[in-house]
Amino acid sequence: MAEGTGAGRDGWRAAALVAPAFVGLCVFVIGPALVSAFVAGTDKKLTGLDFHWVGTANLREALADPDLGRAVRNTLVYCLLTVIPSVLLGLLLALAAERVTRGRPLVRFALFLPASANMVAMAVVFKYIFDSNPDGLANTLVGVVGIDPVDWLGDKATALPVVALVGGWRLTSLVFVVYLAGLTAIPRSVHEAADVDGIRGLARLRHITLPLLAPTTVFLAVFVTVLTLQTFETVAVLTEGGPLDSSTTIIYYIYEVGFKGSYRIGYASMIALLLLVAVVLLGAAGALLGRRLRTAREDAAAGTDAGAPAPAVTVPATSGAGSSGAASAAEGRRS
Repeated sequence: MAEGTGAGRDGWRAAALVAPAFVGLCVFVIGPALVSAFVAGTDKKLTGLDFHWVGTANLREALADPDLGRAVRNTLVYCLLTVIPSVLLGLLLALAAERVTRGRPLVRFALFLPASANMVAMAVVFKYIFDSNPDGLANTLVGVVGIDPVDWLGDKATALPVVALVGGWRLTSLVFVVYLAGLTAIPRSVHEAADVDGIRGLARLRHITLPLLAPTTVFLAVFVTVLTLQTFETVAVLTEGGPLDSSTTIIYYIYEVGFKGSYRIGYASMIALLLLVAVVLLGAAGALLGRRLRTAREDAAAGTDAGAPAPAVTVPATSGAGSSGAASAAEGRRS
C-alpha cells in the first residue's frame, strides 16, 4: 500500500510539473492549429465576422493559383541555394575547427555567433550592405574588380540569391554546431586506429568520418530544409517579395494573402495546411531514412560479431593488412 501511495504521489507531482507546458502547448500550438484547419475550409476574411463553409474550394484554388506556384518555385530555388551549400560549408568548418589547437574556444565561439544572432536585426544590416547606392559595401567591393554598381535587392536576377545568401549565412553556423557535436562524439580510438593503419587525410574522411556522420547528415538535411521552407524574416526585411514577386516565398505569400490586400484568412489557412502536410511528409521521409541507416549499422555490427566481413566501412587497398584495426574501431563506434 505504501508503495502504491508513493507511486501515486510521484504521478501527481509529475503531472503538476508537466501541466504548465501542456497548457501552453494547447493554447499556443494545438488550439490555433485546429482553428486554422477549420478556417481553411471557409471563406473567412480577417476584416469581418461572417463566413461560410466552402469545403474544398480553397484547395482547388490553391492548386490552380499561379501566384502560389511562383512562390513554391521561389521557395524550392531558395532551398537549393541554401541547404546544400550550408551543409557542405558547415561540415568543412567543423572539420577545420576540430583540427585547431590554439584558440579553439575563440574560433568555435566566432563560428557559432551567426546561429545565435537575431535574424531580423541581421537582415537590416545586410540590407545596408547590399544597398543599390554606388557607395554601398557590396557595390564598393565589386567596384574594385571593375564591375558597375548593382541593384542587388531591386533586380529579379539578384534579389532571391541575395536573400538566400543571408539565410545560408546563418544556417551554415547552425550546421557547423551540429557537425562539431557529431565529430566530438566519435571516439578518439577510431582516429588512433586509423593513424596506426596509415589511413589519413581524404581517405580517413571518406571511409571513416563521413560514414559515422551519416545519421547527422540526414538529420541536418531534413531539419535545414524544413527551416528554409518557413523562411519569412529575411524576405520581409530585404525585398518584401519583390521585385515582381521574384523573391516571394510560401510563408511570405501566406502573409500577403491573409494579412495584406484581400485579407483572405481562410485561403491563407489552406495554403498553410498544405505546407504543414509537406513538412510532415518530409520529416517522415527523413525519419524513415534515418531508421534504415541505423538498421544497416546494426546489421553490419551483427555481421562483424558473427565473423562476416563488415561492409559499412571500406578502407583503401593501399593501407595494407593492418587496416582491419581502423575498420574494427569504426565498427565498434557504429555498434
